[in-house]
Amino acid sequence: MKTNMIKIYYWNFPFWRAEILRAGLYLQDIEFENVHEKDKIQELRDQKRVPFGALPVMEIDGKILSQTQAMATYVGKLGTMYPPNSDILAQANCDEIINGCTDVTSTISATMYGKTPNDQVEEARKNLIKEDGRMTLHLNGLNSIVCQDGGKFACGKDYGLTVADLAVWRLMGWLTGNIIDHIPSDIISSYPRLKSIYENVEANEKIVAYKEEFWTKK
Repeated sequence: MKTNMIKIYYWNFPFWRAEILRAGLYLQDIEFENVHEKDKIQELRDQKRVPFGALPVMEIDGKILSQTQAMATYVGKLGTMYPPNSDILAQANCDEIINGCTDVTSTISATMYGKTPNDQVEEARKNLIKEDGRMTLHLNGLNSIVCQDGGKFACGKDYGLTVADLAVWRLMGWLTGNIIDHIPSDIISSYPRLKSIYENVEANEKIVAYKEEFWTKK
C-alpha cells in the first residue's frame, strides 16, 4: 500500500479520540506527524480546515479527515487493526464499540464546568454513576458488546488488537485517571470486560514504547 503523508492535529494530551489514531499508526509502523503545537492548530482553524470545529482531525496527503469513527476506520484499514471485509458484522461491532465510547464521552461532557453550573457539577456526576444513571447505562452497554467470545480483545480473538481496543483503553484510562472530578477512579472494576481490555492494551510492549516516546514529550 502506498505510504501517505499523515498528520494528526491534537493537543499534547492522551485523550482517546486522538490516541486511537496516534497509537494505532504507531502500532502498525506507519509514519505520521504529531501536530500538537497550539499555534499550528490555531493556524488550521484560521484556515477553516476543522470541519466540525472539533479536534482531532487528520490530514492525509493534504486532505482533511474528521469524525472519530471515520478516522479510526481509516487508520485500522491501513494495516490490520480493523476487521476484514470478509466479516462485515465484526466491522460493525468495531464501529459500535467506538460509537459507544463516544456516547460515554458525550454524557460526561454534558456535565463539564461551563456547561453545568459549578455548584451543580458534583450532583450531576453522582447522578450519572447511580445504578440507573446515564453513564452507568452507557458503560453497561459498552461492556456487553466487547469481548463477546470471552477473550481479551474487543472484537474477538480472531482479529486481535484493533482500533476498538485502543478506544476502550484510553477511555478507561481517562475515567480512572483522577482527571474527572467526582468520578471514582475504581469505576472500571464494575465492568470486567472493559477492565480486561484496558489491562491487555496497557501491558502491550509496543504500547509501553509508544507511551515512553509520546507521553513524555512536552
